[in-house]
Amino acid sequence: MTTKAATRNVNRVTSFDDLKGLRAECYVRDSTLDQSNGFGPDIQHRNEERFAGNYGLILGRRWYQEFVSGRSAKNRHEFQKVIEDARSDLFDVLLVDHTSRFGRNQAECIRYKEELQNLSKTVVFVSQGIISGSDRDFLSERINETLDEQYSRNLSRYVSSGLALKAESGLHVGPCPLGYRSQLISAGPERKVPDPATMPALILVLKDYSSGEFSYRDVANHANAAGYRMQTGALFTGYCIRDIMSNRFYEGKVVYHKGCLDEKVIDGCHEVPGEVEDLWLRCQAIKKNRTNGFAGHPRGEDHTYPFSKVLKCHKCGSAFHGEAGRYKDNCTLRLVHERRTEGRNCNTKPHSRQVDELIREFGQRVLAYVHLDNGWQAPIIERLRCEAEVKGDQQREARIIKAMENLRKQHLWGDITDEDYRRERAILERDLKIAAPDLRPVELPNLERAAELLNNLSALWSHPGVTNTQRESLIQEVFSKITVDGKGLASIEPKPVYAPLFSVMLDKNFNGYCETEQS
Repeated sequence: MTTKAATRNVNRVTSFDDLKGLRAECYVRDSTLDQSNGFGPDIQHRNEERFAGNYGLILGRRWYQEFVSGRSAKNRHEFQKVIEDARSDLFDVLLVDHTSRFGRNQAECIRYKEELQNLSKTVVFVSQGIISGSDRDFLSERINETLDEQYSRNLSRYVSSGLALKAESGLHVGPCPLGYRSQLISAGPERKVPDPATMPALILVLKDYSSGEFSYRDVANHANAAGYRMQTGALFTGYCIRDIMSNRFYEGKVVYHKGCLDEKVIDGCHEVPGEVEDLWLRCQAIKKNRTNGFAGHPRGEDHTYPFSKVLKCHKCGSAFHGEAGRYKDNCTLRLVHERRTEGRNCNTKPHSRQVDELIREFGQRVLAYVHLDNGWQAPIIERLRCEAEVKGDQQREARIIKAMENLRKQHLWGDITDEDYRRERAILERDLKIAAPDLRPVELPNLERAAELLNNLSALWSHPGVTNTQRESLIQEVFSKITVDGKGLASIEPKPVYAPLFSVMLDKNFNGYCETEQS
């Protein structure tokens, strides 16, 4: 049974007038497929701002916004932040322009809405005039959720069928490779044809690498120095060259679902100049002889990186990505400084760390201090009680209470009608709620579960039967960010539900919440 150290009396919202004075945040989601259907981010922004102004909501400044398509919320990082902030009681109302912006998976939508409702949060779909969970809008909300998911499923099926048919016809699927451009032929499909403007850059790249004297990075630097650029106008990088050398388009093939179980290799209908094909095949022989490359190998079951999506650079904040390094029969997993952000100009040394080293260091320098005594509940509850009550405006609160007393007297004397009394009293009650201290709920069962996991974390981490996949799940469950500065871990940032527990442990062991010491 859920217990609370402090609770706040949140009236169930049944109409838009009940929203007045509540804290609101806005969620905006878009994808390239939806931009032509009236759901652009600017339109969503305006609709939500207009709604907040019309009904007297106190609009915050967080503005959760992301550009993600698909039915799963797993990779929607801003949406996950909405849920975390709701657990931290940072808003009362979440404004969403349309049910399809909240999600296109009915089961997920219901689960997340129920979680928000259990946290006393209200979700409003402003363009449809729907208050999620209300009896009045229940049927309309469910119908819209079903239609949203059906639209997504149909669209996915049509797009997949179209791309598969295109590939089976020998047509390239995806953006134009270097040296080519798209050409629309009357009454025919789009084709990839040689581009005289970028073909010289492709020839230069292939000639340099086929000589066997240059690495990917050397070839990229030479192409940049010669004044060539990618089709997007960006500079060449070693990873761009690697992708060119792995693209069988230059062999005259079309690959559909590369690296997947249903991968297909089809003879393409595009023209490949003889010089390009010959150079590309010579490059493949060079690649085969270089057995110590880090990239170009598909991720297998044993290629799991425990700190994936969590490990960041302490200086520039860029992420690290995983790469499998091969030398003869040995395989080494490494986490490398992100290559496509400002991190490529970061002077942090070294740029990569072996996964085994990070696992060992994390166990010795972080998990060795993760321990809670039997009496951990008392200091945490005491702190949360102190933080639960936010000081209100006492003078304003006293004035509102006095006004409510006067209103009650006027009603008893018959000076105002019952309807006027109820309307005026509702307004004063909302104003009183804003002026009064705010009590934030403390979910003890969540803390108990978190404490149990933390106490077992060190043993689980070092257990020989635990896989890297399980370690990855543990890291992503507990931490939102771990930073590394060169050779050592620099700081850790637990998720909100674990933050009070870490605070108690750090006060005891380090006399303050601090960064880890460098070796």
